[in-house]
Amino acid sequence: MLRNHAQPMFNLLCRDVDKQFNFYQAILGWDEVEEASSPIYRVLTGSGIQLAFNGWKAYDLLSLADRKQSDAKDFPISMMFTSVVHRPEFVNDVFRQVPELGGRIVKGPFATYYGHWQLVFCDPENNVARVTSMMLPEGIQPSMVNFD
Repeated sequence: MLRNHAQPMFNLLCRDVDKQFNFYQAILGWDEVEEASSPIYRVLTGSGIQLAFNGWKAYDLLSLADRKQSDAKDFPISMMFTSVVHRPEFVNDVFRQVPELGGRIVKGPFATYYGHWQLVFCDPENNVARVTSMMLPEGIQPSMVNFD
């Protein structure tokens, strides 16, 4: 069983590996796993997790060519990367960084109904990601949601 031996790794298939790598490295502040780098692959590591960026060639190498995403900017969402941070100020910092790094704000920062301070954004290739703090800024209350 892998329970105590596996490190979580998430892979993004991207058109521009370097641009995606630089975007997430600037936001997360994680270190590169340089020994894993190649012209079509780069990896960040931090907080016991690895985030990898695979170039389009990976579709062919993994026998996934029939699942390659469209070059269109409005392809359906199939995954969302979430980074949990300790303080709401970090969410606000990312909010300021995303547009400067070529991303787009979708929503936020905002209070969730479950008491998080959250930001939803798109990276430079229009993948959806979010940053969430389990604390709200002082004076902010959770939002109300009607689940009916």
